[in-house]
Amino acid sequence: MSEPLSQPAKPAHRSLTTTLPWAIFGLVLVGLATLAVYQAWPLLYPVVTATAPLDPACDLRSEPCTGRFPGGGSVRFAIEPRTLPPLSPLRVTAELEGIAARSVEVDFAGTDMNMGYNRVSLTETRAGRFEGTATLPVCVRSRMGWEAKVMVHTPNGIVVAPFRFETINRT
Repeated sequence: MSEPLSQPAKPAHRSLTTTLPWAIFGLVLVGLATLAVYQAWPLLYPVVTATAPLDPACDLRSEPCTGRFPGGGSVRFAIEPRTLPPLSPLRVTAELEGIAARSVEVDFAGTDMNMGYNRVSLTETRAGRFEGTATLPVCVRSRMGWEAKVMVHTPNGIVVAPFRFETINRT
């Protein structure tokens, strides 16, 4: 009887020429993801050097409110129209006193529900006065609590003045 012809043995591992490019590709992807997180982190989680205390008596529906910083300086904040309708353009104004600002942003966040990233940059219209337009998303609930954080970018870091208000969905 004749012996069956033997098949060549399959290699126990893949050759270096096929695995090395995939390993390099994987390392490049991990590096790019790390770089993206590093670049986005200050935008999503800015370093705050001072925060004004929240004024519970503040009612943006009736008048502008003022946040005063412990080390001096203040932010007077207003939103119009005062009915604060969701999904409608809102004019936001921040007037600074005793603060040298490079730029001003307002970050809107739901107080008891995550409503995503809602930050607008304001434009300086005259010395110490910044204005812009924002639109708040509609909520499934008829009432929605919000916190507007006026973020003032200064040469020494970011100072924040928080203001709370409520929107009412009439639809």
